[in-house]
Amino acid sequence: MDKPLQEKCGIVGVFSTKYSHQTRLALLAAGGVQHRGAQGAGLVTRTEKKLVKHTGDGLLKEIFTPKIVDQFNKPALWTIVHCRYGTHGGYHKNNLQPCLVQSPNGDKVAVAHNGEFVAIDDLKKKIGGRLPPGASDTYLFSQFLSRLKGKNWDEKITTALSQVKGAYSLIVGIDDTLYLARDNLGIRPLIIGRVKDKWVATSETHALDKIGAKVIRQLKRGELVKISKSGLKVIKQGAGGMGNFCDFEWAYFSRPDSLIPTYETTGVERQPQNWLSVARFRERCGAILAREKPIKKASFVVGAPDSGIALAMGYANEADLPYRQVIIRDHFDPNGNQRLFMRDDQIKRIKRKILGKLSLVPDREIWKDAVVVIGDDSIVRGNVTSKITKAIFSLGAKEVHWIIGFPPVAHRCFLGVSIRTGEELLANKLAGNIKRITRKIGATSVNYISHRGFIQARFMYTKVKTPKNPQEIFLNNGGCGGCITGIYPVSREGKYFYDK
Repeated sequence: MDKPLQEKCGIVGVFSTKYSHQTRLALLAAGGVQHRGAQGAGLVTRTEKKLVKHTGDGLLKEIFTPKIVDQFNKPALWTIVHCRYGTHGGYHKNNLQPCLVQSPNGDKVAVAHNGEFVAIDDLKKKIGGRLPPGASDTYLFSQFLSRLKGKNWDEKITTALSQVKGAYSLIVGIDDTLYLARDNLGIRPLIIGRVKDKWVATSETHALDKIGAKVIRQLKRGELVKISKSGLKVIKQGAGGMGNFCDFEWAYFSRPDSLIPTYETTGVERQPQNWLSVARFRERCGAILAREKPIKKASFVVGAPDSGIALAMGYANEADLPYRQVIIRDHFDPNGNQRLFMRDDQIKRIKRKILGKLSLVPDREIWKDAVVVIGDDSIVRGNVTSKITKAIFSLGAKEVHWIIGFPPVAHRCFLGVSIRTGEELLANKLAGNIKRITRKIGATSVNYISHRGFIQARFMYTKVKTPKNPQEIFLNNGGCGGCITGIYPVSREGKYFYDK
């Protein structure tokens, strides 16, 4: 909940088999991934005459006013929407997506990207020439792609993807075609759905739910497909299995009502009804925590809204403890409808934000001499956690025990999450010492789920693999875990872990 980081971005692509009014549908779907990026947003749509683009700072509803929507709601073949939080490059408007560039032959290329490319210096060398300062990795990729030579765009995009590394889910619009691509490690999600005569691609299944679309499948890792009036065609085959999926997607980034495939049995990725809901995963983490870290003489369990609620309920059910939602989220507060993400210039204001967004039921009979167990998805900086702890004690609680559904975050992320330095992370500053973390927060105890426990919550039928090096447990079980262990599936320089 208390993050010095931001979401990785949310993307949506809509393709109609014939020109149709689709702007409102695309924006409605994009509302289902708004939580993934609130810094800015943009839209590119392919009308009968040209490509039209609109971007702005802030939330979708602030950028796409009714007047703007009416202006853009022309018959279109495809529409791409991007909700941004930047991970590489500055905050300026030039980095708002979708990026729109022109190839030497005059074709315009629209690119929306969720993730982060690595080996950026190599990419700059491939482009050559002068580049604008603070250019985002997506802008660089767009320029690289637009300048490639090839017989057709199928060949050009295939070539481009073979020469870049990192974490990416891409939606690329060119002429009368949408291309979808996912990195070969499967770090970032990309889901394909259908509604009537339209194909829809997006970061989470919740976006499909918002428009009544049916979930078809997740794009395979390393796969490239194109959608045209002829339908969906696989250009490059992908690999099955989870790969090295971002573990923070499960713990925090994805909405609790989204579904994620676990790839435990043959064909499960083609059967969305077998996918695991994020809410159920978090409940499992809570149940595992109750077995790993039982709290003696606990009075009740409460979840920190919103992402800590399922975890806390799972703990309460497993431990046979009462659950009381005595911490309330105020959705009408200026910060109430937003996650407690912080840009660098917002960190000093976090205490004021948390008191506005969350409130504790001020009934001292509830809190007096209580042994409180409070659940949250993770601890990154610790500012919010310490503020809530102090507030609970001020209401008369005897003990405050935190249960945390994600292991200590001790390392930066360069694969799509804005953790710029390790020094800003509480677990890093205190060398992972749980006693020191507990003292810093001011709690009675802080109880993190174990590495094995977190992974086991994702599996229904599979046993957790145990590598010789315990720090490689996430990589060996379909995850990334780099922010936990400091061991990444691909390095900043582009070297793959499995190539060592």
